[in-house]
Amino acid sequence: MHMLTKKTSTEIPLEAVVVRADEGSPVSLGSEGGGSALVKVSPVSHQFSHFAVVGIDLPKGAYLRPHAYELNERMVLCFGGRGHVIVDGQKHPVSKGTFMFWGRGVGVEVVQDGDEPLRLSVISFPPAPDSRFDLFPLGGGTPADGGASVGVRAGNNLVERDNGHFIIVQDDEGEEYWQAAPSLGYVSIMIAAPVLPVTYFCAASQLLEPGANVRHHGHVASEEIVIVTHGKGIVVLGDEQFPIAEGDVIVLPPTLMHHFINNGTEPLKYGGVFLPPSVEGALRETGVRKLPGEPRPASIPRNPTTEKLLVDKYGFIIPGISDQRTVGV
Repeated sequence: MHMLTKKTSTEIPLEAVVVRADEGSPVSLGSEGGGSALVKVSPVSHQFSHFAVVGIDLPKGAYLRPHAYELNERMVLCFGGRGHVIVDGQKHPVSKGTFMFWGRGVGVEVVQDGDEPLRLSVISFPPAPDSRFDLFPLGGGTPADGGASVGVRAGNNLVERDNGHFIIVQDDEGEEYWQAAPSLGYVSIMIAAPVLPVTYFCAASQLLEPGANVRHHGHVASEEIVIVTHGKGIVVLGDEQFPIAEGDVIVLPPTLMHHFINNGTEPLKYGGVFLPPSVEGALRETGVRKLPGEPRPASIPRNPTTEKLLVDKYGFIIPGISDQRTVGV
């Protein structure tokens, strides 16, 4: 685990976190047929108090019994294997790159399929009980037998939905936009308004071809939670570099300058959750739409007018365009 602290011009500390796929604090999972859970980020281990990130691995034949959270909403990204979820009696496939939103009170059963473990990253708002390893330590209580007092319902007779929403978007179903060089790839809006019933975040994914990189940038107001779903690469935080791979979690605080590099031979793809939302509006207003079966344009010029719009309206920090006094490096 790597933690990086920077200060802005106003001396406010910023904490960036890089957590490997196999790192975290183990907690009880309450699964059948085996499985493991690692708390990556939570109020117990970090300064963050408004969300938590838990990694879940379900081996062959394992499943999570039907359960629901009455006090929490969850964004779930799959970064390995395949399986399915059952909501309201309907079965939905899950594989690498699948995004899901589980609203409050939504009953979900998660089942592993195939030979490879099903690997999920679960982001909960606010932090859900299973991200509290002080409540559910490994070998201790589970949501099934001790969760009622903290808003968890579980069991095969669970009423599957109260008033929450369930959204699932497969890896190739996003609203896609080409990216200008040096990105050489595309960004997909995966879950955002007007489909998303909440307004405090949005979710997107980005694909970088081998040798490509995202330019150095920051976000004035948005915190970003990144989950690597495909490939390997490098994340640059300020002036420090860290290798990243599938399942790694990166938390980027507002104003921290950063970028991603694909230094491998396969595409690098990662999902990003932005709190508050920002990128979906920027893409829809300034992006070049990628349509199914359409080849990449020969060139995608950067327009000075749209660059200024990204800064002034959507809170991007772009060297040479933004007021450098806002840059937290």
